[in-house]
Amino acid sequence: MEGLDLNRDISLYIHIPFCKSKCSYCAFYSTVDYSLKDEFLDTLLKQITQLNKVVKKPYKTIFIGGGNPGVLGFDNLLKIAELASSNGKSEEFTIEINPEYVTEEIEKLFKFVNRISVGIQSFSNRALKTIGRNACFEDNINALTILSAFKKKYNIHLNGDLITCIPGEGVDNTINDINTLSSFDVDHISLYSLTFEEGTKLTQNCKPIDEEEERQMLISAWQCLENLGYKQYEVSNFAKKGYESIHNQVYWNLGQYIGLGPTAESSVGYEKVISLREKDSVEDYIKDPSFDAYRLSTEELEEEYLLTHLRVKEGISKKDYQKRFSKNFDSVYKNFIKNLDKELYIDNCDSFSLTKEGILVENQVILTLAMAI
Repeated sequence: MEGLDLNRDISLYIHIPFCKSKCSYCAFYSTVDYSLKDEFLDTLLKQITQLNKVVKKPYKTIFIGGGNPGVLGFDNLLKIAELASSNGKSEEFTIEINPEYVTEEIEKLFKFVNRISVGIQSFSNRALKTIGRNACFEDNINALTILSAFKKKYNIHLNGDLITCIPGEGVDNTINDINTLSSFDVDHISLYSLTFEEGTKLTQNCKPIDEEEERQMLISAWQCLENLGYKQYEVSNFAKKGYESIHNQVYWNLGQYIGLGPTAESSVGYEKVISLREKDSVEDYIKDPSFDAYRLSTEELEEEYLLTHLRVKEGISKKDYQKRFSKNFDSVYKNFIKNLDKELYIDNCDSFSLTKEGILVENQVILTLAMAI
């Protein structure tokens, strides 16, 4: 694989593109046509086998996402997990799953999997209907009951996803969602503000809440999470101490990861980074499971660096920036940082990071700093 640095850690992302139905807010590639499910699985397993021969060591992290991986069934997921772990167990192995697919049968995965991420999104049936989820309140409670029991038995880490700022749902609904989810002793909560992507069903059915209401809702939700012991370590991610997602931090630190499956993306290399993308449909993936490669320019890499590192609480390490780009951070950005309100950032001799106020306007901050590149 062009650009892959075998001397550095390598993570693996596997995209399962199948869903029972498309959520109204989702702009990612997925399909409700299962007719090619078996051919997809065969292609994926062959691709993993080939990659294992190249990498020849355990992946730092493995993440199986979607779509909804539960559509494949737990026996097939076990085949994938076992094969992906052929070179040794990963430090972290995560599988995403929708709550309506969680059964006791998931237990067979815990020989390899040590982290489960369950897409709860909300405990309000009205909100779940608005965003087009298949699960209902009862499905969410059932899934969390099963998973929290296995968490105690196998010492796995448990993630729960929530969506806030859903039209028709006030801040009390979000606070209730957080409290209910935390009552199942989850280690990690991802809280996403509902986005209205062009071409999705959501944009046809309702309008987003206004910016000030969204701001106040996020501030209240973040405070609630902090009070419950979940520390914000990234824009949308909160964890109890020591339970941060290692796989997600690979993305945010511009580490190496390889993505397999339709539309999956990869990033390999360090000083010279190559972005890779799989084929755009299940049909094309089965016909030709290969990557389209694109070498990032130095300017594009630095923009990507800003985008990812300013999402995390620690922000940009000036020492790391110097190592990667052979430039002094302060010399490049100091005149542009002056254009920002001081309440938006923390700038010291070691790092540059955003405050909570800065996180709320992260895109504006990045646009200002990107002018220096």
